[in-house]
Amino acid sequence: MAKRKILLAVDLQKDFIDGTLTVPGAATVIPEINRVKKDFDLVYFTLDFHPLGHCSFKEQGGPWPVHCVHHTAGASIPDEVFEGLEESKVRFILKGRRPEREEYGAFVDFDIENQDLFREGDEVVVCGIAAEYCVLETLKNLYEISRKIGFTVRVFLGGTAKFENYDTVLAFMEENGIKVW
Repeated sequence: MAKRKILLAVDLQKDFIDGTLTVPGAATVIPEINRVKKDFDLVYFTLDFHPLGHCSFKEQGGPWPVHCVHHTAGASIPDEVFEGLEESKVRFILKGRRPEREEYGAFVDFDIENQDLFREGDEVVVCGIAAEYCVLETLKNLYEISRKIGFTVRVFLGGTAKFENYDTVLAFMEENGIKVW
């Protein structure tokens, strides 16, 4: 089978870009991702997709304001991200749907035996929002999966927004031999 290039864009959602949980500089990753997305065979989008009473919300004792509530505008991805993408090349991966469980990583309970997202020889490039949380945890999940399936993982830092810094992502990358794309 031919090697596929997959862009994995983490949480490019309106609440993180200019909504209730804005990440500084998040809007600047959209043009960067738009610039490179055509270079990929497939584009996967992870989405925080929380129910109203999610445990991560301050009202439930969590650390975050209400954000990315399923079926709201804040949970959506800006339209310009989809411009020029063929529908057949796009996949969506929902996370954070269980009200009692925080899921920063998109592949927490990933079933390697029953999946069609990744295969041996793929190159998966991770980017998105926010570096210290969902990007890092998704990268950790993906790295473990890549070791079992046999594909390459890289990180597109130019397409990644952060609250404060990239330190935790860079440390994980260095520790595991993951390169910048």
